[in-house]
Amino acid sequence: MKKLLFTLTLLVSVFFAHNASAQWTDLFSSNGNTGKTELSSNKSASIKWEVTEYNFGDIKQNVPKKIEYTFTNTGDKPVFITNAEASCGCTKLEYEKSPVLPGKTGKISTVFDAKELGTFNKTVTVYTSLETPNDVFELRLNGNVVK
Repeated sequence: MKKLLFTLTLLVSVFFAHNASAQWTDLFSSNGNTGKTELSSNKSASIKWEVTEYNFGDIKQNVPKKIEYTFTNTGDKPVFITNAEASCGCTKLEYEKSPVLPGKTGKISTVFDAKELGTFNKTVTVYTSLETPNDVFELRLNGNVVK
């Protein structure tokens, strides 16, 4: 008898816990028709680059060129630059480690050393916290180093 009473009590508790959970889920998510406040997160993160490629034309040898790539967080969530890599050691870079809030701008600063004569085509690969297939960006800088 005690086992039966315990089992019934357990089943009733699970039933009420499940129903309460479903009610809270309905309360805090929106189906678009209820007018309820959405507290669950279906928001997206996205960024827009001001420029993704710089063409310097002819630049003088041994005169480093600094470039700043600027982006705006056009999404609804903070965005992080998780990593950035230059295609060669001739391009040094710095990037913001703190989150870029929605509507705010961030930047990646690069310095091309311009030591080698001739045409150059360099890339900076930027990895972000975006949760989309487009979470990696390729920035370019190119030109021609002359004496």
